[in-house]
Amino acid sequence: MNKLIARIKQIKVTPKFVLKVFFYLFLHFLYHLCEYGNQWAGSLRGGMWKIGDSGIPYATLPGLFTALCTLILIAWVVFYGKLGYYTSIIILILRFIRLTIKILNHHLSFLPGFFLGIAALVAVVLIYQSNRQIIRTQQKHRQELEDFTKSIINAFTNCIDGKDAYTNGHSYRVAQYTVMIGKKLGLDQKTLDKYYNIGLLHDIGKISIPDAILTKPGKLTPEEFDIIKSHAQRGYEILKDVKIQEDIAAGAHYHHERFDGKGYPGGLEGKDIPQVARIIAVADAFDAMSSTRSYRKKLPLDYIAEEIERCTGTQFDPEAAKALLELYKEGAFDHLKEKEDDNTF
Repeated sequence: MNKLIARIKQIKVTPKFVLKVFFYLFLHFLYHLCEYGNQWAGSLRGGMWKIGDSGIPYATLPGLFTALCTLILIAWVVFYGKLGYYTSIIILILRFIRLTIKILNHHLSFLPGFFLGIAALVAVVLIYQSNRQIIRTQQKHRQELEDFTKSIINAFTNCIDGKDAYTNGHSYRVAQYTVMIGKKLGLDQKTLDKYYNIGLLHDIGKISIPDAILTKPGKLTPEEFDIIKSHAQRGYEILKDVKIQEDIAAGAHYHHERFDGKGYPGGLEGKDIPQVARIIAVADAFDAMSSTRSYRKKLPLDYIAEEIERCTGTQFDPEAAKALLELYKEGAFDHLKEKEDDNTF
């Protein structure tokens, strides 16, 4: 019962949902109209239903209406799955009860309808089972594709983080923080899963950056910093042709854009920056400051929170920054304080 209530709460009243409800009820109307036509045709005796110069014998009309009823039952199963299947089964059971009573009262003219009902039941069950098998196969293939995609993304992520011992695990943490921020913003699970994968690959362009520059312990020269900055564009070039997931290149391309338009590589501003990149920008900066790097030790969490707040609206998207700061206040990052005293500047 609780599961049913939870599923009902998850229902979103969209135009598509309204259309499906309307069509479901319309099939109900058609079915009962055909049932009425069947009863009307069964009461006729002899004669022809004139259509132009020809006609249809009244004796064939009950079979015609029964066939239409069967098609409607099949339509329920095809378009509505389990709901349509159970609707059809309940209707057929009620039909069998009604016909059985008629036959027991010596109205043997209802026998053909009884056997046609059995044929309809067999057709409904076979089509439902066939559809279930098709759906299972599709789900299996989809899961296999998702697992393959995840394994490829994880392999790339390990390559990215493996280039620098100081940033090992950085991509996984950024992806995790991205999901945490996304949840705070009320994003649905499908979007969160997509953003997690995009977060994992946000630094893929660093694969093409020389190790000597990437792990340099001292200050970078302007030329070296330009090379480091190029990882955003290089990441986009690597991922732009990947079609297996929508927007997979957005995180790599835009995560160094700033909300005030002073970032790189495109100088995008505000909501022109894709949402996933705005979230990753906050998550990336938070992990960079809370981790020890080759050029400095990790920073205290209180200092990081102050920096995130100070840069809200300039470097960071206000909504994403606010979400991270709320997580910080709730203690979501308290585990990072354990070794803070030994590693901070």
